[in-house]
Amino acid sequence: MQKKIITDHQLYSLIANGAFGGSVMVIASVLAAIAKQDAWISALLAPVLGIPVIWIYWFLGNQYPGLTFVDIIKRILGKWLGTIAALSYIFLCLTLAYHLPWYIGDFITTQAMPETPLYVINLLFVITVVIALLYGIEAIARASELYIRFVLILSVLTTLLVSPNIKFENLQPVLENGLIPVFKGSYVLSCFTVFPNVAIMMIYPANTGNTLKAKKSIFKGFLTAGFITFMTILMSMLVLGSKITASLKYPTYLLAKEISLGIIFTRLEFIVAGTWVVTQFIINVIVFYAGITGLSQLLGLKDYRRIVIPMGLIILVMSVVVFPDDIYQMNWVNLVWLPYVTTHGLILPLLLFLVHLIKKRLSCGHS
Repeated sequence: MQKKIITDHQLYSLIANGAFGGSVMVIASVLAAIAKQDAWISALLAPVLGIPVIWIYWFLGNQYPGLTFVDIIKRILGKWLGTIAALSYIFLCLTLAYHLPWYIGDFITTQAMPETPLYVINLLFVITVVIALLYGIEAIARASELYIRFVLILSVLTTLLVSPNIKFENLQPVLENGLIPVFKGSYVLSCFTVFPNVAIMMIYPANTGNTLKAKKSIFKGFLTAGFITFMTILMSMLVLGSKITASLKYPTYLLAKEISLGIIFTRLEFIVAGTWVVTQFIINVIVFYAGITGLSQLLGLKDYRRIVIPMGLIILVMSVVVFPDDIYQMNWVNLVWLPYVTTHGLILPLLLFLVHLIKKRLSCGHS
């Protein structure tokens, strides 16, 4: 069993930052396109529907304390089938690891620095992630613990400052198109804020202490992220309206631009954008760590740091060439990402949960 290197509060901060940060800039646009003015209902339902999934993550960790998710998969499914499933899970984490830099590069080059080549932004971002991983997950956990406080304060401040611009008629008529678009929106949101949390299973329970105490941190972190995501989408609907939100690539950035209170708060969008970049960084460290530690385990390496730099180079190259254009990116999300993350963030944990229960019942029956 690995020694405990992160506290329960650090685990909370990693989950909170990880669960909302990756999509908070773009997800309002996606939901508005699906559920229209009812996107806020989708955002309200997603964390509620996600609670059983997060509970399964906690349960598996509680049953196999001190193990990584790769260990748990192999313990439950056996050596060969478990290795195949573990490889697929690792590939998911590494896929996320090279997609996140692309989003950062795309945002900065389209919204702030259009003259800067994408590869320059991605290079700087990936170098920072690699350096963080060389320091170890405990270092990023400490940074995340401090940073989540700033995120919460900024979220409340942004909501308060943009509230004079809200128009409640933007939410009407409620359920105009029925419940199907609402549930579809909740599912899509879960693919960005619920199922990717499976990456944290390479940190919990292997690098945490008492799994029962960790339960509170896991759910608190998930619900904190759910609340921030909900408020972001709700305010986008109230201030911008569903049509404008759906037409924008980064609606949260425009939402922040609506704030103008004298000299101090005239350019708050840059602070919001900077906050998103840092949360993307934390998520990237989590998923990259999950991918390379899992790969190191399968390769029999004692220290994952041996492959951080070569894998970092691969991540950098992939982040530059992964999406030729926006249409390709949108098609990839709909046709590949949604089923892929559902398979590994929902179906695989559920399968492990059921097989574990069956094995446990059979062993009790024989004893």
